This record gives sequence, C-alpha cells and structure tokens, in this order.
Amino acid sequence: DPLHPALLGKHCKKGKMVPTPKTGPQPVEVSTKESLSSKKAYQLKRKSKKGGMMQWVNLISIEIGLVYFLYQRMESQQIPFPDWWGLWLGIRGVLYGHVVVFTYHFIRKSYLHGTGSNIQQSEPNFSWSQELIGHATRAEAFFMLVPYLSITWLFKLMPESYYDLEAPVSVLNVFLQFAVYDLITYIIHRVQHQVETVYRTHKDHHAYINPHLFNAYSGSVQDTTLLILIPLYLTVLVLHLVGVDIHQKDYAWFGCTYANYFMLIHSEYSNPWDGIFEAIGIGTARDHNVHHSQLKFNFGHFFMWWDQIFGTYLSHTKIPSYRTYKAA
Repeated sequence: DPLHPALLGKHCKKGKMVPTPKTGPQPVEVSTKESLSSKKAYQLKRKSKKGGMMQWVNLISIEIGLVYFLYQRMESQQIPFPDWWGLWLGIRGVLYGHVVVFTYHFIRKSYLHGTGSNIQQSEPNFSWSQELIGHATRAEAFFMLVPYLSITWLFKLMPESYYDLEAPVSVLNVFLQFAVYDLITYIIHRVQHQVETVYRTHKDHHAYINPHLFNAYSGSVQDTTLLILIPLYLTVLVLHLVGVDIHQKDYAWFGCTYANYFMLIHSEYSNPWDGIFEAIGIGTARDHNVHHSQLKFNFGHFFMWWDQIFGTYLSHTKIPSYRTYKAA
C-alpha cells in the first residue's frame, strides 16, 4: 500500500527530495489505454470506497437520536429555542460563497487555464454536473455539516455570545477562529498520518493523489468527524474558555470563508493571489497539493505557520513538478 504511514516520505529526507538512483524522480507514465480509461477508473474508485446504505442508516440514526435527546433536554429545562434566522444567515453565506467559487472555477477551467497555472502536469477532466451532484449528496459533506450547524445552534450548544445578531463583525475574531481551528486540525491531521489505526479514517481522502476542487469534502464520515466537526466545536470551546466573545456575524464570516477556501486549496490550479499568500504563510492550493503528493508535509490547511514552527513545511518549489493526475 503506497499510502501506508510506514512508507510516507519514502524518498524524502529532512524536507528534501532524495534523488532515486541514476535518473532521479520520474514523471508518472500513463499509457494511452490507461489515459482513456482513467476517468472511468476514477469514478469506480470513488464508488468503491463509500460505505453503502449502512453508512446512511448509521449516520441518520445518530442524528435523529441526538436531536431527540437534545429536544427532550430543552423541553425538560424549559430552555427557549433561539432565533433560526441566525442559523440561516450562516448557511446562506456558505451557499452564496459556493456560487462565487464555482463560477470562478468554471471560468478559470474553461477560459483562463494554461500550463502556467496548472499544478499538475496533466489537467484533470471531470463532469461538472456529476461533480456538483456528488458534492451536494455526499454523506461526509453537507449531510454532516448542515446537521452539525443546525443542532449546535438550535439546541443552544454554543456560548451565549454566538446568538447576538446585532454585534458587528470583528476581523480579529474571524482571524482567531481560523488560527485556533487550524492549530487543532494540524495536530489531528498529523496524528491521522502517523498512527495507522487513525489513518484508516483519512485514507479515502488520499485516493486523490493530485486533487481538484471537488475533492475537498470527499473522504469518509469518520474523517469529516475527526478533521472538521470536532475541530470546529473545539474552536468554539477554546475561544470561550480564554474569554473571547464570538458573535453570530463573526461565526458566519468564518464559516463562509472556511467552507469555500477549503475547496480552493484543493484546486488543480494556482490562483493569482497565491504568491502573496505564501509569502505571509497562508495556505494555498500549491501547498496542499504538496501534502497530497508527499503526505508527510504541510498538514495545515489555512496557514502554513504551524508546519513552519514544527518542521513539517515543504515548499512546492522544492519538489519535482512531474506529477500527472491519475486514478488512484
């Protein structure tokens, strides 16, 4: 298994590629027959790694059970339900952001792409309709994120300050959410890659050796729980514990930016702003593509600061550009 933790970074030493004997790192050779069938193989691979009907039964059962338990708690303690409008504002912001990101990516892919902006040597091809439907119907995507947001909001699992709909957005509070969240995900992400038992929850996501935009939320239910939902709620608790009052608009702007930039860092293209972002340590698609191709570097998503501090950062300029998109 090339993705087994024991083999991570097989050709890397102290953050540098160690050339293979005589010829050095080589491009992936894809035969004509393989190229013609790669799209089908890619689709079959994605279908084969899903959990089937039982995954849906388990997920929906847990969500219904949790809703019932929390509803009984609210009723028994006579806790009033909060205004649903604050929840809708947050979800609406994410959806609007998706429209912007998809439109930008469609224009980029259809009209503005070129070898200078391609991260992979060979540009991945996919069906827009199929990917949009898949993005909206994956168990590990909206069917976990929307219930998480709804349950934590409607059953008042958030600190009281989050329900303040009048306070203006604070750029500092949005930044603090990103910084804390990314540190938590950095730690969990490293554990996933270094502990074989835990890595099983994350392995499906690394079927995408050279990812594209729609691979961002493709993984497993367990991976979404460990790498998205738990860090989101821990961020809430940590900031509340240290006395930072996050309000509804702070939370909504963080969620909107998070959900959409998370897709952009999985893009198959570099973006016009990437050079500036990389100079100040903000994660980019090139940084995250290094993680997908090398596996033992760049565990942060939104910032590379934690990787730089803990010695796991590797610039995209330090690895060969011989990478061809291929069904894993």
